[in-house]
Amino acid sequence: MAFTRIVAFTLILAAFANAAPEGRILEGSDASSGELPWIASVRVDNAHVAVGNIIDSAHILTSARGLSELGSTAIATSRITVRVGSINQYAGGQIVNVQNVTIHPSFGNFLHDLAVITLEQPLTFSSRIAAIALATTEDDAGLAEGTEVTLAGWGLQLSGASPYKLQQTTLQVLSSHECEYQAGFGYDSVLCLQHGVQQGISSGDDGAGVVSGNKLVGVASFFFGAGGTKLPDVSTRVAYYSEWIANTIAASTY
Repeated sequence: MAFTRIVAFTLILAAFANAAPEGRILEGSDASSGELPWIASVRVDNAHVAVGNIIDSAHILTSARGLSELGSTAIATSRITVRVGSINQYAGGQIVNVQNVTIHPSFGNFLHDLAVITLEQPLTFSSRIAAIALATTEDDAGLAEGTEVTLAGWGLQLSGASPYKLQQTTLQVLSSHECEYQAGFGYDSVLCLQHGVQQGISSGDDGAGVVSGNKLVGVASFFFGAGGTKLPDVSTRVAYYSEWIANTIAASTY
């Protein structure tokens, strides 16, 4: 198993070394306005870097990768904003400033890839802005291999272009045993997703919510190669971190 994981880490290092604008995206379909009201565009220096998931009026759950300066140290919050209420990453909805970003203290290269964004002002919910419930341990236990989950983001398309409109697709849960066999990532803290060739997450999809039964079960973390390979995509398992998420929210105040 140790050898398998060494091989997997080697593949991942190569993936990041080869990451380029010609990366691949989900082969998804356009989302409709208001269809996924919990999704937000997380932005650094006014450019989209990750997908965020509204979990209450003041907090957004996303990937740590795009917001990390070094390990669990976040980049300056003055550089970070969030667009909510729009399926267009460039326009519409509203831009919200950020008060604080808390990255999981154990975040490193590939694991514990979570961050909680605290907004400067709470959101006003509407038909286009709403929160999604977090999966519980019981919900997580029901994610058998082959379970279909939905995922949406603004990651690069097959053409290499970044779409202005939110794209969504359906992937399948891969068991920890099978993920260990295929990619060396059978950790309890991750949820692996299976897909066809030229499908799956891509650059710009970090943080994309993995949804099952109208609950957030995962947060997209990374993919192999340029994306769309035969290897599974890896997401962070939300229920595994439920205590940390709850404590982080409780610690944030206005």
